[in-house]
This record gives sequence, structure tokens and C-alpha cells, in this order.
Amino acid sequence: MKWFVMVFFLSWNEDGTRDTFVFTNPVYNTEMECRATLIDRKEVMKYTHGLMMAYNGQIPGPIEAVNCIDENEFNQLQFLKNEQEGKIAL
Repeated sequence: MKWFVMVFFLSWNEDGTRDTFVFTNPVYNTEMECRATLIDRKEVMKYTHGLMMAYNGQIPGPIEAVNCIDENEFNQLQFLKNEQEGKIAL
């Protein structure tokens, strides 16, 4: 199973959804491998740089939490996002 790093911001969108960001690169093979990067200083710096690049230097708010999610959770989140944006028909 693939694992991804997910960032939770202390900010909300107008529609009540929470600002989040999922790193789809790199992908980890195990939860333990993913979680180890969350406390590795070099990896944290890479995540910080990635967020700054993704948000053009201005993240949507303070970071509340960072965690690892598996590909099933990622797929569910992607489905909900696409549904909300009207990209899929029900």
C-alpha cells in the first residue's frame, strides 16, 4: 500500500472545508517509513519548501498537524474533492 504525507492547516474555506495539502511525491511503501520522515529535519525542510512552492510563498494559514494517510484515504479525499468541484457525475 502507498502512503502520503498530509498537512492540515488552521484555516478554513468559505464553504466550511478545511485547508489541507497532500504530498503525492514522494510516495512511501509503509506507514512507518512515511512517519519517520515527519520527524527527520531534512525531510521536514523538503516538505516546507514544497509547501512554499505550491502556494507561491504564502501558505493558507498556520500548520496545525502533519500526518500520513494511505492510498485508500487519499483516493476517498480525491473523490470528494472531484465531487465537490463537479468533476464527476453521481
